[in-house]
Amino acid sequence: MSRLDPEDLRAYARRDWGAPERLARWARAHQPVAEKVRVAIELYESAKRTRPDWPDEAERHRDFEAHLRLKALLDKAANVGAR
Repeated sequence: MSRLDPEDLRAYARRDWGAPERLARWARAHQPVAEKVRVAIELYESAKRTRPDWPDEAERHRDFEAHLRLKALLDKAANVGAR
């Protein structure tokens, strides 16, 4: 068994660990809308196969309320600087 080089270990520890997530986030942001929709449908169908009862009425209501809160925030942000 060979010994690990301490400098190699330090270089490994100093890696930009956030780079893969940033690259993935950038790639997702620049996907065509059709691809985003396809992935969303695939995820939804996968979740339904795992939990056919999902989402239940309470989860749908919470999701709807969250969308309403987000819309209110976006509407408020749209008026920032318009005064």
